[in-house]
Amino acid sequence: LARQGQIADAATRAAMIEQVIAVLDDSRWQDAFTADALAEVPVAATIGGTVITGVIDRLVIAADRVQIIDYKTGRFQPANAESVPISHVRQMAAYVAALRQFYPGRRVEAALLYSHGPHLIALPDALLDRYNPA
Repeated sequence: LARQGQIADAATRAAMIEQVIAVLDDSRWQDAFTADALAEVPVAATIGGTVITGVIDRLVIAADRVQIIDYKTGRFQPANAESVPISHVRQMAAYVAALRQFYPGRRVEAALLYSHGPHLIALPDALLDRYNPA
């Protein structure tokens, strides 16, 4: 019997641990999971007449780039960036547009971390730019 919050099946536990480690070991996004990363960062900006407000789950500000990760919960897990729901892409495109305004000259990168898996999906600029609110 599994106690609350525990997974009884050893194979399931091992698979979950592997998935978490894979996310944490992704060299592109490692900084987002360090103590230096900011968590739950409010953002507000006006982009092309549209008011953008929200809370960025993880934010890394470096000299040459800014990275944002937003967490998505639930069992749904898209296979790749092109399968991400448009509402999620629009949200991230708005955050990217706001941060580009705040940090001109720095590359702004975005990813979604789907908790059921977990599965980290980097969102390419070409996809984000299609939904830029400007």
